[in-house]
Amino acid sequence: MTLLHPRQYWIVAGVALVGAAIGVGYVLVRFQFAWDTIARGVIIGALISGTMVFAELAERVNPFLAALRRLPFALFLLVRMALRLLVIVGIMLAIRLLIPLDDAPFAEGLVFDAIFALGVSILISLVFEIDRLLGPGTLWRLLTGGYHTPRIEHRAFLFLDLEGSTAIAARIGPERFLALLDHLTRIVSPAFLAHRGEIYRYVGDAIIVSWPVEAAVRDARILRCLGDAVGRLLAAREDCQARFGVAPFGRAALHAGPVAVGEVGEVKREITFLGDTLNAVAKMEKFAGERQLRTVLSEDLLARLDLPPGFAVTPVGALELPGRERPLGLYALDFRPVVPAARRRVRFTRSG
Repeated sequence: MTLLHPRQYWIVAGVALVGAAIGVGYVLVRFQFAWDTIARGVIIGALISGTMVFAELAERVNPFLAALRRLPFALFLLVRMALRLLVIVGIMLAIRLLIPLDDAPFAEGLVFDAIFALGVSILISLVFEIDRLLGPGTLWRLLTGGYHTPRIEHRAFLFLDLEGSTAIAARIGPERFLALLDHLTRIVSPAFLAHRGEIYRYVGDAIIVSWPVEAAVRDARILRCLGDAVGRLLAAREDCQARFGVAPFGRAALHAGPVAVGEVGEVKREITFLGDTLNAVAKMEKFAGERQLRTVLSEDLLARLDLPPGFAVTPVGALELPGRERPLGLYALDFRPVVPAARRRVRFTRSG
């Protein structure tokens, strides 16, 4: 199985090239110009930067590495930096054995190289932690000013909500309920990353995932993402029952349309979506709950999709929306997500 998504290998390669340039600067500070010196700097920078960014990305998809994040944050940082330092020392030791350049004692040179490499590693980790805090891709958009001036985009949204959350919270208490939400979020998030969905926001017990419309409908990516996420939820029900005393189900609404996108805030900066499309998808989720449906799909999104095998729709009514000339037609989405742990199929349609 591929450890990273193919697109992420390009990220590793790009960061390795930047690291190579930084490595050249490092060796020029320490040594006089020479081609072998430059070569050593390229190797140091590329290896350290490429390895560190590969490790950062691998943490998101590898269960063992991702489990480190469940440690208390300070302990997590210590453990991760200790592991990184071991890798760095190994790389630098191999480089100094293969390409000895300076006249300094071996150990002294290794220390200088390790300090430089650790500094690069910390910088990469800091960038990734900020990106994780803001949401994947948001940091790059803020730096490049892509949304400094608001603009209209056509986007598709997946609104995934926890069914019966009020009753669950009352039953297990707010602290355990928050732990349950964190647990479920960790379970389904790999599905969003695998299908290139952007986690826009956590709203209470709901997750809003977004794509540009063209990306969402290509190969029915938004539907396959939903099937993947629901399969993961279904596979985790037994574990949730053992841990929290509940076996939760999700409810989903899918819609597409224009939204205004732009930066807001001063003390806390973020990119936000605004418009009737988001209001509609929230009302669609409420509609699904009132009619005991697990998934509803709007006619606006359905018109752009080619349903993949195993997916079917049934008309279930329409929503009256302010500013819309005619009601928004809605469809119940019926599909059979594969439950990963048990390798079995479960029909995901009406509640009950």
